[in-house]
Amino acid sequence: MTVTQAARAEATALTSLPDLQPFNIDPVLLGPLRGARARPQWISAAVPVLIFGLVVWAAAAGDLLFWRVTPQALWADVWNFIAHRPSAEAATVPLLRDYPSIVLTCTIAAAVALVYHLYGDAAKLHSDLEKSGCVTVKDANRAELTQMINEVNERLSRWGRFSPLAFVLALILMVLVNLSMQAELFAFLGPGLYQHWWASLTPLRPGGIVWVVFGGIGIYMVYVEAVLGLTYVSFLRRLHRQQKYDFTANPLNPDGFFGWSRLRQVITNLQAGLVCTLLSAWTFSFFLLPSVGTVATVVVLLIFVGIVVYVYFSVETNFRRQVNESKNEQALQVGARISRQLAAVEQRFDVRAPLDGVPRQPGRDDPHLRDTDRLLLLLVSYRQLEYISMIPNTPIRQKWLIAGVLSLLGTLSAIVIPLLEYFQ
Repeated sequence: MTVTQAARAEATALTSLPDLQPFNIDPVLLGPLRGARARPQWISAAVPVLIFGLVVWAAAAGDLLFWRVTPQALWADVWNFIAHRPSAEAATVPLLRDYPSIVLTCTIAAAVALVYHLYGDAAKLHSDLEKSGCVTVKDANRAELTQMINEVNERLSRWGRFSPLAFVLALILMVLVNLSMQAELFAFLGPGLYQHWWASLTPLRPGGIVWVVFGGIGIYMVYVEAVLGLTYVSFLRRLHRQQKYDFTANPLNPDGFFGWSRLRQVITNLQAGLVCTLLSAWTFSFFLLPSVGTVATVVVLLIFVGIVVYVYFSVETNFRRQVNESKNEQALQVGARISRQLAAVEQRFDVRAPLDGVPRQPGRDDPHLRDTDRLLLLLVSYRQLEYISMIPNTPIRQKWLIAGVLSLLGTLSAIVIPLLEYFQ
């Protein structure tokens, strides 16, 4: 590297905002994958194949994979699970009859890929927003803002020291849940189903080990996502109080979404993570309820879901507020520019008013030319205002809102139905 290149690199380091280092949170799973330079696309393809492959193999190894049933009986059995109704079917629960575990397998596979994507996008968020012109920082605030971001990264690293312990605790929790529901697993269907469940630990089956490991990974993914979310929400709240930077939309629209392409992906991943968490909470309640009872299940689900919901809506509310403030500021700037330019038009066509110290020549006060300039000016300005109004209030994918609402209803049912049964 030449002296000039080194000087440029040093100047860039001094003027660019540091990025987050979210992978420091997770030295157990995601950090090593990042160190191996695994691409998010590879993770999205490989993780589901690995998880589904191991689950199917474990169920088949215990001779509890298939469940031979007619389509009519299948849908009736699914409804029995949802409504907690008794069933006249055989007292066995192979994998293909364990609908909650099937949903959990899907959400856990999705969660690993989503959190990996989220971490990767968060690690580039600040630099991308600054490059796209969506974040401006005054020179007087840059050093202090840089220090605040470095403190966030130090806090994330400290959380990373506890991550191995959190993963072990998640595994222990899954073992305890599995063992404590031997007499009550799917009790609404019939008695004694645990002994004929594909994921039992007594008798020990390969499915039981896989169920514990992947369940622990699912809980651990919620933990590492919550650490990043809660830490960054706290950071955004401090910035809002201190007004250290300005967030806006780039009217030149360099990436097709007003410079918010990276931020949009982060918010979308948070939404997808919220959907996975809500679905997981609903399906996990089938195992948690017979294990710890109604009250403890409701408390755990409220904490489990509440953290993720709080992080998502806090982040979205923060950026929504900033976008609205930015849109109002841009509209005020257009209005002020209209006033200045109209005054300039009047001055240019007024023979009594000199322009730049040079008296105007008689005959230039043409009302038609003046009106034409006014109309052109107003048309351009109104077009700018219309373009500003087209800026979305939040950088999110609206179609995810429907999925989020539907999954939230399912989770609420997992909380409300046991409470109603408990107090009857």
